[in-house]
Amino acid sequence: MNNPTRKNQEEVYRNLYENHKGTSMAVSSESQAHKRLRFNEICGIFENEQEKFTVHDVGMGLAQLYEFMLANFSDLNWEYSGTEILHEYVTECRNKYPDINFYNRDLAVTPGEDYYDYLLLSGVFHQRRESKIGDWERFSQNILRNAFHMCKKGISFNFISPFVDFYQTQVYYANLPKLLNFIIDDLGRFFVLKHNYALYEFTVYVYKESYIKGLHPDSEFKKYFKVEE
Repeated sequence: MNNPTRKNQEEVYRNLYENHKGTSMAVSSESQAHKRLRFNEICGIFENEQEKFTVHDVGMGLAQLYEFMLANFSDLNWEYSGTEILHEYVTECRNKYPDINFYNRDLAVTPGEDYYDYLLLSGVFHQRRESKIGDWERFSQNILRNAFHMCKKGISFNFISPFVDFYQTQVYYANLPKLLNFIIDDLGRFFVLKHNYALYEFTVYVYKESYIKGLHPDSEFKKYFKVEE
C-alpha cells in the first residue's frame, strides 16, 4: 500500500512550517480559538474515563493537542504520544518534550505495532490542496482503517462539513454517505457523529465493539453483539 498524497502533504506543511513558524498557521490552523474548539470536540471521546488511558495523536503537528490536554484534562490520568510524517515537526516536538514518544511515520501506508486506548486525528483531512479527490479519500480511509486497528477503545477524527456557505478548491469537503458507508463496512456500527458546534466541520467517534460490549454487561444485550469464538 502506498500513499499518493504523501509528497503533496509534505510540501504543503513544510512550507507552512518554514513560513509561519511560531504561529498557529505553522500547522495550518486559522486561530487558537478554532484549535481549542476543535480539540475540545476531538477529546470528547475520552472525557468520561475514570481509569488511566493512553492517547495517540496522529498528525500531531507541533503537539499542541498535548498542551491542550495538559491545560484541560489535568484531572484525568492519561499518557500521550504522537505520529507525524513531517520530520521537522517531529524534531521540534522531541526537542520540546524529550520524555514523550514521537514517531516519524506514515500510518496511511501501514499500521504501527503499538496499541493505544484512543487514537485522535484532528485536522488531518482538511487540506487536500493539489491531491485528487479520489486519492484523498483513499488516503483518509487507509489511515482511519489503520488507526482503528491500533486502538483498544476507539478513534476520534474530524472532516470539513459539506454543508457550508462557501467553497475553497483546495480543501476536502466530506462525502457523508460515502464516509458513513465506509465506517459501517470497514470499522463498525458503534459511532457518534457530532455536527453541533460553531465550525464548518464535524467530529466522529468510532468505538471497538469489545469496548461497547463491556459497557453493556446485562445478558439482555448479548444478542446485539457478535458471538466471540
